[in-house]
Amino acid sequence: MVLDFSHGVAGPLAAMVMADLGARVIKIESPGGDGARQLGGPIGDDYLGLFETYNRGKESVVIDLRTADGRAQALALTREADVVIQAFRPGVMDRLGVGVSAVRALNPRVIYASISAYGPEDDRRGVDTALQGETGWMSITGEPDGPPMKIGALPIDVATGHVAAQAVLAALLNRAVNGHGDVVDVSLYDVGCHLHAHDFTEYLMTGRVAKRTGNQMGLAAPSGVFETADGAIVLATYLPAHWATTLDVLDSDELRHDPRFGTPRERSRHRAEFHEAIERVSRTKTTHEWTLLFDAARLTTGEVLDTGQVTASEQFARNQLELRATDERGRSIRTIRNPTSFGAFTPSNPHPAPLLGQHQNALPSLGGAVRHSARPRLDDDSERR
Repeated sequence: MVLDFSHGVAGPLAAMVMADLGARVIKIESPGGDGARQLGGPIGDDYLGLFETYNRGKESVVIDLRTADGRAQALALTREADVVIQAFRPGVMDRLGVGVSAVRALNPRVIYASISAYGPEDDRRGVDTALQGETGWMSITGEPDGPPMKIGALPIDVATGHVAAQAVLAALLNRAVNGHGDVVDVSLYDVGCHLHAHDFTEYLMTGRVAKRTGNQMGLAAPSGVFETADGAIVLATYLPAHWATTLDVLDSDELRHDPRFGTPRERSRHRAEFHEAIERVSRTKTTHEWTLLFDAARLTTGEVLDTGQVTASEQFARNQLELRATDERGRSIRTIRNPTSFGAFTPSNPHPAPLLGQHQNALPSLGGAVRHSARPRLDDDSERR
């Protein structure tokens, strides 16, 4: 059994991975519910945007950890838990009486996973966008002469969730071998830095600071987005053998004979001129025409698609990414599955994210039913990450 005390994206996603793999996951929510229940435009009374995406397959019970009864109820649940996941600021769970020491004193075999913004010794708040700034991502995202930019979506939050799930699974495996529980700490800061570790290696080894290169890869060329007659195409053909084949496809005397483009180092040094020379050729055909040519040559390329086009694509259907789930109340969602599959087993069919307190009656000691609300009141969030 997994107890999910977390909120937002990273912790809930980690717990959802456990649910996708067949674990019973009980989401412990405050009377106001996870704040993510209020994020994302509604398409119906029961649709809760961000919350729906990262909380499928769970049960929801309401426990007010600010009360003595609530703390006692939570501690009682931890006695039977295999995993506890929490994402409050460091020190908060201790003050609420459900910290790692209190829980492990009752249940030494538990895996207690904490997700924070900056690490277990730093109680600063942090969200994905702020961490994109703090970990260098904004400094390398955007056009060279433009301002720093955030990456679309929530990459650090999502990656942190998967890293935390990986760490919990490793700790469970270790427990199966050695018989003891463990404490897991994962921070958005560490994950944000690790996601572009090569930039830090470059600086630590040479002192060179990574710079913004727009839609072009900073390490090699050509690798980036190039205009076509009707849109854009992504090319990543920077290895010498791949570039030689690319020259055959593009069939350009300028690209073949200009000394500025003769070696990988020269192509990177003259990136702007190189990019313009390729686009003089790439604009002569449509994206689809170029895709067929590059695919036939076994080169790495891709179209630039929006989410609607991706969902309608043959690749999306071939990979069977769409996931549909319906619960006993008839609530249904359409989303995408966990990006893993297994040969030996198939995870059980999930159900949509729970309504607030939907499973309160499944745990009678928690005091009965809670009124379900698709737009719950947001409690004071001073303790949240």
